Amino acid sequence: MAATGRTKTIQDLVDRANTAIKSEAWFEAERVLERALTMSHGRHDYEGMVEILGLLSTARGGRRKIALASRAAIKIIDDAVTDTMDVDRGRYMVRPPLVGADARRLRLLALARETPIMVLCREPTTQLGQIPIVAIGPLGAIRTRINPPADEHKPTAGWFRDALLELGAAAAARIDPNHIPSRRLEALLSLIDTLPEDEMLHNIAISTCNEAMNENM
Repeated sequence: MAATGRTKTIQDLVDRANTAIKSEAWFEAERVLERALTMSHGRHDYEGMVEILGLLSTARGGRRKIALASRAAIKIIDDAVTDTMDVDRGRYMVRPPLVGADARRLRLLALARETPIMVLCREPTTQLGQIPIVAIGPLGAIRTRINPPADEHKPTAGWFRDALLELGAAAAARIDPNHIPSRRLEALLSLIDTLPEDEMLHNIAISTCNEAMNENM
């Protein structure tokens, strides 16, 4: 059933996404849902956005699961990220002299090739012995500090997973609870663009859409 205020074009995209999700074509689903989300946001169709964000979270969670299920060691990247480099599914750690923009470039390269990866970018260790991790997006840098892995040259899958969760929490903390729902939603969509695989940000955006519906009543 189409959401109130949804155009046929948007509904067709959602229907295509549902079909893609059923066949676990995660990248195809994500592509069409991003278009549907942009169009629905432009129409202030917050009800429709709730469904689309839920489907987007499912699609992105599908490719995240594939990436994190890889048994390969975490790949350390400290050379230039180029359009011709090999990218296999799995986990990637981008480290100096590379920066957050390089990590974003690697993520987008894998996305274009439909290769499921998860990317984390670290900065030089602080004087207190912690590791800053960073992601770059429309609102600038999201950054937090975490304890280093036991072996900095061979971080574990558990450490990598926890680091991703810490970064997502740092992103969520950027949202000002004093702003009206529609303004918070604008910020959340930018943060999701920065950390598209973060499930918590999608859930917060869905809750904020529900608030925005009430705001407009």
